[in-house]
Amino acid sequence: MTALSIVVAVLAGLTAALGGYYALRELNADLVLLGGAALLALSWVVLGVALGLRDLAGATPPDRITLYGYLLTALMLAVGGGWAGLFERSRWGSLVVGLTALVTIVLLMRLHQIWPGGFA
Repeated sequence: MTALSIVVAVLAGLTAALGGYYALRELNADLVLLGGAALLALSWVVLGVALGLRDLAGATPPDRITLYGYLLTALMLAVGGGWAGLFERSRWGSLVVGLTALVTIVLLMRLHQIWPGGFA
């Protein structure tokens, strides 16, 4: 799970940096930035499926509701940020994509704080 978490963190960081760059340059979200948001959402789905399969195999987390709540929240943030970037055709749409990617990084860090042995 650690490798998947690293992939999620790198994709979120790249998407956040790209969203910030687009906002500073006053560019609206194009397919590159929206593709980054889509890849970020897909990576959260893969992480959620991997943790779900691990849960089914018997490695039950102490608090399933919080775990899957964090995963669902991060997925919805990535998808919502992409939608905002798609429909807000100004620099602010790009900024929203970047900020939602930053929030998913914080959620990932919190997941590792709450379940320190669950991702090894």
